[in-house]
Amino acid sequence: MDFLRQQLFNIIAFVFLGLFVAVWGSVLLRVGFWVPDGRTVAPPLNGALVTAAGVLATSLSSLTASALGFTIAEVRRDEEARRDLAPGDADAVSFNPAEVTARLSGRIVAAVVVYLAVGLLVLLLWLVKGTASTDLIGAFALSLLGWLIGAAGVVFQTEKPIS
Repeated sequence: MDFLRQQLFNIIAFVFLGLFVAVWGSVLLRVGFWVPDGRTVAPPLNGALVTAAGVLATSLSSLTASALGFTIAEVRRDEEARRDLAPGDADAVSFNPAEVTARLSGRIVAAVVVYLAVGLLVLLLWLVKGTASTDLIGAFALSLLGWLIGAAGVVFQTEKPIS
C-alpha cells in the first residue's frame, strides 16, 4: 500500500497519458486507413471518441503549457532575486533555459514529449489526407501549431537577458 501512495501521481499521469495515446491512436488509425468512397467526405467517428479526443487534447495542451509557464516564471523570479542580492553582477545574470528543464518533473517532460509526438503524427496525417480527414484532426493539428508557436516564443524570449 505504501508503494501505491508513493507512486499515486505517477500512476495518474501514466493512466492519463496512456488514455491520450490510446484515444488519439484510434483516431489516427481510423482516419489514416480510411479510403474515400465517394459517399462521405471524411471517415465517420462516433461522438464519444470525438469528445474524448477533444477533451484529452485540450487538457494535455493546457496542462503542459501552464506547467512550462509556471516553471519559467519561477526560474525568472529566482534569478531576479539572485541579481538583487548581487547588484554588482547584474549584467552577469541572464535567464537560463537549462534551469527550467532541470526543474521540470519527469511527468511534465513525459507529457510534453507525448503531446508533441502524437500531435506531430496528427499534423502529418492532416497534411497528407487534407480534406479526406476529419474536422477533429484539423482542429488538433491547428491547436498543436498554436502550442508550438507559443513554445517557440518562450524559447526565443529566453535569449534576452533579465533587465
